[in-house]
Amino acid sequence: MSSSLRNPPKDPAVRARMLHSTGLDPEVRAYVRSSPGAARLIERSTRRALALLDQVTDGRRVDLHVVCGGGRHRSVAVAEDIADRLRVAGIGVETEHRHINRPIL
Repeated sequence: MSSSLRNPPKDPAVRARMLHSTGLDPEVRAYVRSSPGAARLIERSTRRALALLDQVTDGRRVDLHVVCGGGRHRSVAVAEDIADRLRVAGIGVETEHRHINRPIL
């Protein structure tokens, strides 16, 4: 994931309000999504996932990993946006946020 995505814990304007929220919170998702290049990153990642899925013809699953420094805000927001787009495309999607409950870095 691009380091240029806006990170709530590092922004003094929203830190107090969003620090203990996660990328599952609509306000955090909108904040991350408002980063320059976020829409392009999400669209490109969705296209790549769909291309991989087109190559799988034997029922195997495709895993997509989205990472960031802490795993609570940016990666969660981006993963959820990609999952939403895949669902709209008729793809069954499960999300797992492995670090969402870890302490804030």
